[in-house]
Amino acid sequence: MEKNRDKLLGAVAVTITSICYGLVPSFSFLSFRMGVETETLLFNKFLYASIIMWAFLFIKKIDFRFSGKTILAMVITCAGYIGMSTTLYISFDYISGSLATIVSFTFPAMIVAIEMITGREPVRAARIFAVLLSFAGLVLIVWSPDMESNPIGIFFAFLAAIGYVVYLFGLSAESVKKENSFAVAGYVMLSAAAVNFIRCAASGKPLFVTQPAQIGMMILLSVVCVFMAILFYAIGVRLIGPGNAALINTLEPVLACIFGYVLVGDVLTKIMLLGSAMVVVAVLITNLPAKPTKLSNPDKQQ
Repeated sequence: MEKNRDKLLGAVAVTITSICYGLVPSFSFLSFRMGVETETLLFNKFLYASIIMWAFLFIKKIDFRFSGKTILAMVITCAGYIGMSTTLYISFDYISGSLATIVSFTFPAMIVAIEMITGREPVRAARIFAVLLSFAGLVLIVWSPDMESNPIGIFFAFLAAIGYVVYLFGLSAESVKKENSFAVAGYVMLSAAAVNFIRCAASGKPLFVTQPAQIGMMILLSVVCVFMAILFYAIGVRLIGPGNAALINTLEPVLACIFGYVLVGDVLTKIMLLGSAMVVVAVLITNLPAKPTKLSNPDKQQ
């Protein structure tokens, strides 16, 4: 009974995460329309989220001290996250947020391909098919005759997917997995805030927004799209595991398209929807568990 309750709570937590991440493009484009610069948005978003997360760590008395072995893996993790968030927002300058999210969501197929090539995962026909399906869906989205896409935007969205791959491989390092997930998130947010502070200062863009509507949008981005997203995902992974969490999180690109259409007027064409569906199906396939062999111990198939 308790196990079923944990599964339900975990599924709800990851679904909330998908909603939070799905709102990122729409909230960002609404901020741009209010006159917020990209560098300013990223600095404010991660600064406020860092303050909230570190307050949470201190209130809950969570140990945030890392061993020396963890530092290198954390540098890679933070670099991947910063690269992902930076290139994704650069792509927003050229293409719609929903299109950028779909293109960047090819990262699960990239991870599967890398794992099979390096021998970390067995070569399975279903997974090879998922990789090919994902990229075929991407081709349909990018070359949709009714969709106004920009090669530069597509390129940076694709770089965001690569950054996400680096970020997830950093998180999967044994030394990082042994640390508290909230503390890891705190350092990731803090490093992102620091890098975007430097970007703001170097570009001469304002560090902070001043208008009430802009401040409200920055709070929404930091609380909903960063703090809540990371918090609920960590809770979900603990309750149902990373595989099931990744499976449920395939809702993100679908929700990004819906929110983009409703909130900012993004274009949704039939071919784009077909390509999006192919990417989502590919991600679902990559997360399907392997079939147990006949010699497997049934007591361990849980």
